[in-house]
Amino acid sequence: MMARSRCLVPLLSTVLFYALACAGQALLFDIAIVPRRMPADLALLAAVSLLLFAVARRLWPFLLLQALLVAMLYLGSAAKIALAGRPLMPEDIYSLEAFIRLMGPLGWLLAGLPLILMALLLICNLRLAGRYRQAALSALVMLPIGAGAGASPLIGWMDALWGDKPWDQRENYVWRGGTVHMVQELLRAAAVSQPAPSRDAVAAALHRRQPAPMPGGLPVMPPPVTPLRNVHVVLEESFWDPAPLSATGLEHSPLDPRFLALWDAAGRSTALSPAFGGQTANAEFEVLCGFPLAQGAVRFEQPLNDDLPCLPRLLARYGYRSVASHPNTPGFWNRAASYDRLGFETFWSIGDFIQDDMTSIFLSDASLHRQVREKIAASHDSRPVFDYTVTYYGHWLYDLDEKRPQVFETATGIDDLHRYVSVMHWKSRDMMDAIAHWQRTDPDSLIVVFGDHLPLLGRNLAGYAESGFLGGAGDGEDAKAQMRGAETPLLIIDGRNGPMQLGRVPMYRLPELVLGLLGMPDAGIHGLAAAPDGLVLRPLPGKVVGTDREGHDFLCQGGNVAAPCDRVAAWKADIDLLARDIFSGDGHVLDQHDRLRPHPPGVHISALSE
Repeated sequence: MMARSRCLVPLLSTVLFYALACAGQALLFDIAIVPRRMPADLALLAAVSLLLFAVARRLWPFLLLQALLVAMLYLGSAAKIALAGRPLMPEDIYSLEAFIRLMGPLGWLLAGLPLILMALLLICNLRLAGRYRQAALSALVMLPIGAGAGASPLIGWMDALWGDKPWDQRENYVWRGGTVHMVQELLRAAAVSQPAPSRDAVAAALHRRQPAPMPGGLPVMPPPVTPLRNVHVVLEESFWDPAPLSATGLEHSPLDPRFLALWDAAGRSTALSPAFGGQTANAEFEVLCGFPLAQGAVRFEQPLNDDLPCLPRLLARYGYRSVASHPNTPGFWNRAASYDRLGFETFWSIGDFIQDDMTSIFLSDASLHRQVREKIAASHDSRPVFDYTVTYYGHWLYDLDEKRPQVFETATGIDDLHRYVSVMHWKSRDMMDAIAHWQRTDPDSLIVVFGDHLPLLGRNLAGYAESGFLGGAGDGEDAKAQMRGAETPLLIIDGRNGPMQLGRVPMYRLPELVLGLLGMPDAGIHGLAAAPDGLVLRPLPGKVVGTDREGHDFLCQGGNVAAPCDRVAAWKADIDLLARDIFSGDGHVLDQHDRLRPHPPGVHISALSE
């Protein structure tokens, strides 16, 4: 009787914590699980709780462990949905260190310490004596292993039962519940894990992407047809024009009029980003390596092969000095190691800059651009420079201060958006000062400036929803809304020829464009990702949004095989296979393209602040 009464404890605590978590996510984040899906979610949580309880020595550590687990699965997912539109996912483990770095002590409080405490509560409270406890422990260990081994049929069964919209993880969460959602996505991660592509599979994909390869492989890169000139590439943190958000009440764009004049001359060209509201490094990966990403995880945080034939390394073979600058810690998003693998010769991070003009933790763009110029000039290196700068000011929470105060009054009720409008004023002014300097002192240089992604503007996309720009359940099926969510300003100034009218350019197409403007036939990997039939394609998690030759937007998702989605699916399958081979596989693409194998010696990363 005592044993049966004891078993009631984890069941009652499960119901209590589940009710509190559901109420908390509804009240705090306006996220509610569909009521009829709650029983299955609660039952799965109860099963996990019973196994944990069976191996527990003491009651209070078990209850604390259970409370933390429920808080993570439900309140943690609701908070992430409110901020970024997606619940917690298995791939978030790759971003954990970056989240803690970004949030500082708050990051440790919200993520680091709870995870450590959960591990300690589980390990230190284990009681192994007794066959029931040993059976429960075996189940805790073997069930995940067995489920992983049989993940494909299990995930098919769960998808049929609970549904799956990979393009709308918020919808998945509310129709599954926190426990079912996490188990389902863990199984999916195991099921889609793929081995490195074989040589034959790579050869077949290359043949499809290059129907008539030259005999004996492609030739070694010829010398450039134009004199070498400097290349200045600036990735502007969260840079976007908020003028389309009608709820702000703005009479005109807050961006610097000089930028707007150049952008108008460029036909308001836009870059299509793989990210939204964060994950800057995924935009970087595309711009530097020329392959599309459609994943929630940050590519720099995952394994990368050495000596990748990305844009910095290709330019180095032509005689360029490549310099990356970003005033953040060098390990954030694993940049120091990743930049090395991509071929950068020098990386200047926060410790390499004088922090003379700070807003909160962010070095101003004005100071960043000035110091980069001074450091390049001080090196007395006669080689042309590939000057790649990632700004940091303008990052959420959109800080302002006495030097950069609020300069626009708005009608929005979203505080993030209210501050963001003035932040964009200051960012665009500092950007234009840098562009004006290059045009004055380096008039033949190639200048590339773009925003990395749209900004986070309030919980549940509130800053967009109040203007009807984004947000709302139906937007997940709307090609135009999906395209709007990926577009950021793009400005390419081709030396004395001025701004270029390019329309929409997916970020993974920029390396090939840069090489072409420099008069360098693309002898690298960047041309492999060219879309078929003149389509403009932006892969996103679980979908591809695109524009056809007539300028019509379309959306491919959910197994749609109607034209042009049939060709899009075949293209994406080949590109994903080639990317796996190049960046983390056996490099058969590089073996079959002899031109890609040499790389400049003596690559060195300067990260003095480590």
